[in-house]
Amino acid sequence: MEERKQETTIAERAKALLEERKAEDALLISVEGISPYADWILIATAPNERALGAYADALQEYCEAEENITPRIEGKGTSGWVLVDCGDLICHLFLRGKREEVALEELLGKSVRQD
Repeated sequence: MEERKQETTIAERAKALLEERKAEDALLISVEGISPYADWILIATAPNERALGAYADALQEYCEAEENITPRIEGKGTSGWVLVDCGDLICHLFLRGKREEVALEELLGKSVRQD
């Protein structure tokens, strides 16, 4: 039970970190028991490519410094989509148009709880 609390804290802190940096429409989704690779998915929108890269860098720095996790980063700001794999937390960072195109929230369906 204590382990679950810590994972939630990591996800909530990552969401707060992005919101502090003015990420738009940050959405934290629990996929525990549904996904074999993560317990949480965090989706957020950046206003531009520069912010998209900065958000990924901020998540990486936070995870390394505060959570002792070395995240893996896939994608570049120029693609409109960057994925930051923090273990039990997967962060999808999008530019607005790419987020609408991918429609990840719809792909995940109604079987997950959204916070």
